[in-house]
Amino acid sequence: MRIVMDFDGVYTDPTDEGEACSRRFRNKIISLQLVDVGLSTEEQVDCWLGELRARQSAYPFRFGWRSEGKVSAFTFEDPFIRNIGLADYLDHLAKGGDLRAKRVLSELKKTESIGSFGELSEWSFHQLRLKKAPDSAARKWVLEAIQRGHEVFIVSNSATEKIEEFLGQAGFPEDRRPQVRGGARKFGLGSKPSPLFLGTYAGESVEVDTDRPLYERALLEIQPDAVIGDVFCLDLSLPIRLKREKRLAFNGGIHYRHRDYTPTPMLDLVSGRSSTVPEVNVLRDWEQLAL
Repeated sequence: MRIVMDFDGVYTDPTDEGEACSRRFRNKIISLQLVDVGLSTEEQVDCWLGELRARQSAYPFRFGWRSEGKVSAFTFEDPFIRNIGLADYLDHLAKGGDLRAKRVLSELKKTESIGSFGELSEWSFHQLRLKKAPDSAARKWVLEAIQRGHEVFIVSNSATEKIEEFLGQAGFPEDRRPQVRGGARKFGLGSKPSPLFLGTYAGESVEVDTDRPLYERALLEIQPDAVIGDVFCLDLSLPIRLKREKRLAFNGGIHYRHRDYTPTPMLDLVSGRSSTVPEVNVLRDWEQLAL
């Protein structure tokens, strides 16, 4: 069997990295010392950002990681996108005239040459210096899969070199390492929208665009029998469309890796009684995937 797996969230637990991004984002705002809008202390900034997250949670599918002006992955899908989605919401507020958001953004432009909250989120990500935390259960399963003759491919947005360095540090022997295809740009939407309807949540119709040309090219070249990912929009929405179009069979399954951070609204949509995506298997334990 040929298996495609995501990297962050499958081989690793990105929780600490996501929290570090959020701290950098928050600390930069604190450093601006905006007394005039009540954002000069840790407590004030924490209160403001907490309030924004609470307000944003009422609309979990309106903001997130954008490509071509459209949401490519929803706000709460993983610890990284949680911060990207907050930045997207703040940019929305600033454009709408929110006093505090506009004031923070104005100061960021003046003192840091940061032109949007999205840029601040990206800056926060590039400040990361944490070592990735390996998932020991995933490592054990992958090593056994390769030993039994299965082909395993990592297809990820992360850089190939970083993934290969991680595999060496995590103790993957040279003869039992997955093949790596980094820089997959799963978030990159194309010019021909291909929506996948997921259902209705809190009265809101939820769709995800599956037109992801670079990821599609990778999947069609590899021709996998199974795919495993922890971010539904980025990892699994396109495989579902390719299966429905009979371009890839995925007889080994389309597996949604359940983590502590997996958003309940997304789980409800893809695995609840009224789910419109029966192709998805929620993977809570690696023992569910018999080799």
